[in-house]
Amino acid sequence: MPDHPLSLSAGCVLDLEPAEVVAVAAASGYALAGVRLADPRAQRDGVARALAEHPVGLLDVEVVRLGAGPPGDHERALADVAGELGARFLLTVSDEPDEDVTTARVAELVSLLRGSPTRVALEPMRFTGVRTRDAAERIARTAGATVLLDPLHLHRAGDDLARPADPALTGYAQLTDIADPTSTPPDPAHEARHDRVPPGHGGLDLGAFAAGLPAGVPLAVEVQSDRLAATTAPLERALMLRLAAETTLRGTA
Repeated sequence: MPDHPLSLSAGCVLDLEPAEVVAVAAASGYALAGVRLADPRAQRDGVARALAEHPVGLLDVEVVRLGAGPPGDHERALADVAGELGARFLLTVSDEPDEDVTTARVAELVSLLRGSPTRVALEPMRFTGVRTRDAAERIARTAGATVLLDPLHLHRAGDDLARPADPALTGYAQLTDIADPTSTPPDPAHEARHDRVPPGHGGLDLGAFAAGLPAGVPLAVEVQSDRLAATTAPLERALMLRLAAETTLRGTA
């Protein structure tokens, strides 16, 4: 199986508090975890304690949403806390369609994190201001950031999942699936936030996607699914998703 350490994304277990995500990631066999912080400063200490108590690294902190103006207090707090917690990445999206403006905003985040272990990871999504891998890579290259690749978003933007990722720019990737990639959803954002399925349970060519990733790049398992959240407890859900991810990756060996 290719050497991609797996992380439990916050989106898989949104019914948990951030510190609980770390504990569940450890209990279900992940090497890493990601947390989504609604109140970064208030939640920082709980996450720090959980990281000290469990043998799990912190892959990412979510989520900075950039606009036309400079990062505000909440975005700056997310950056500060991500660095203090030792997260590898600060997950960032942009709602600003002007590429030059987004580049400047990403560069400001990069500057805020200078000297910390945390890098900015810009995620392209069809329903945001940065829609494609090419655009995200241009911005990241100029701003000194990295790119986060999600096969769902790449597919919906018309990108080829088999296209090799740029090792110099790819910070990490996500592993997810959708039931019917051939149909066009009426609301791509709703699909991404509510209707994902476990890796290998849908129709995305995840084997081709994983084969094109640089060796050692972490893979965050991200399955935001209303159905799974309603029918499985968080620990059971996290374990099932890890096993699905590992089965998928074994098929690429």
